[in-house]
Amino acid sequence: MKPLLPQLKPLSALLLLCGSLCVPAKAQPLTPQDFAELDQAIATVKTQAGLPFGSTIALVHNGELIYQHHSGYADIQRQLPVNGDTAFYIASATKPFTALAFLLLAQQGKVNLEQSLQQMWPQQKFPNIDASRVTLRQLLSHQSGLDNQPLVWATAYSGIHTPQTLKALTSQSVPDAEAKWGEFRYSNVGYNIASLWLDEQSGTAWQDHLQQLILKPLGMQHSSARQSEAAKWPLALPYSLLKSAEPLYLQKTDATMHAAGGMFATAGDLARFVAAQLPGAKSPLPASVISQSQQPQITTESSYGDFQRTGYAFGWYTGPYKGEAMLHHFGGFPGYSAHLSLLPKQQMGLVILHNEDVLSRDLNNLIADYCYGLLLGDAGTKARVKAGFAKLEQKLAQLPAMKQAQQQKIQGRKTLLSLPAAAYVGRYQHPQLGEMTLSLNAQQQLVFRWGALQAIATGFDTADELRLELVPNSGEVVKFAVAQGKVQHLTLSGMTFSKQH
Repeated sequence: MKPLLPQLKPLSALLLLCGSLCVPAKAQPLTPQDFAELDQAIATVKTQAGLPFGSTIALVHNGELIYQHHSGYADIQRQLPVNGDTAFYIASATKPFTALAFLLLAQQGKVNLEQSLQQMWPQQKFPNIDASRVTLRQLLSHQSGLDNQPLVWATAYSGIHTPQTLKALTSQSVPDAEAKWGEFRYSNVGYNIASLWLDEQSGTAWQDHLQQLILKPLGMQHSSARQSEAAKWPLALPYSLLKSAEPLYLQKTDATMHAAGGMFATAGDLARFVAAQLPGAKSPLPASVISQSQQPQITTESSYGDFQRTGYAFGWYTGPYKGEAMLHHFGGFPGYSAHLSLLPKQQMGLVILHNEDVLSRDLNNLIADYCYGLLLGDAGTKARVKAGFAKLEQKLAQLPAMKQAQQQKIQGRKTLLSLPAAAYVGRYQHPQLGEMTLSLNAQQQLVFRWGALQAIATGFDTADELRLELVPNSGEVVKFAVAQGKVQHLTLSGMTFSKQH
């Protein structure tokens, strides 16, 4: 057994469960000094951005944590720095955990991956789809051919739901207009449906399955799928370069922590999880189930930044990276970014977390290029990444002008309402999605509130349509139906709320 690096004891101790793997690497062992240029480049970008958001990095090699990085603030206003105990929201990077929990339950004979959606709920009707064809395996590998945006809005954003309303929404699933049954299309829908069924079938919440099957065995003591539990630790608040230096208004609660994207975790804890994925890891998790989770279930041809995607396994994208087979999954939500990746044959894994959502794609590309490039012995790594950071700084210099132009475009649209604004004020109801309320503020602007969501409406190009930014840095159009001088209902992303008169 090779000892863990002494200079990394505070975090390397977190990997003791996964052991030392003693597999030779292509490059010589690296020291913290090798990463000094990366640390400086990240600091320079944050200075130029004018927003000292938080970042944390954990690089695993041969079962050891060989590089860690903490910078910026978890809470800018209170100047609370990011450290090894800071938990970040990881959004869709939750999916590898959820999928693995299902596989572990399958190994125990408690679930059947080949069970159909109709068999899962034999008494439930699915009028819009053939539920007998859709299997649990397909739900977990994004090949179900189903769409259900109301279910996604309820679980990820509004937080207004009960098990009964979610089940009713599930029965209203429709065929996906962009992908047929058996074709890959990434979404939250399959994981939302699978976890809802698991909660009901097992009598145990999906969060508790994750805790008992994965988080507790791996010693992930600062990770939770419940915000109320994570709130006991230092949490990174969400920020965005497209907004002010204040935290974003939309923050996670237990009601919006869902199985497709619902975990807070520290980089050190996630490093444990990544290390447990590597071949030969001394892990309490069954190696056969880990291997199963990494086998592609469906092919796809896409990419995200530098990362090619040729397939999807159980919670992992698969594809080549720097000539090596890579597994990865990322997570994004307003104010947060998460990166989990590994090169299994090279015994390498990487975790990157930020509490900012604009720079993440470019920044994570560069961090991964630097970390993996050095480990793989690529002599051109430092020069290439240095040039990449220079380009990123050029982008940052253009950001204020882009931000101003976008705001001018949004604010420049006229409000084309056919009735006085007061006629739109009131309560709007949906049988499963709850109540949306509209009021007028002091500036006589319409204010929308729906559960955890709120927005001040701005004009749009069509009569009786308004633009909302319920989710920070995104735009939705709401359309009103007006008849006989009254507002009858509103429609948002295909969801219709009836006005209560």
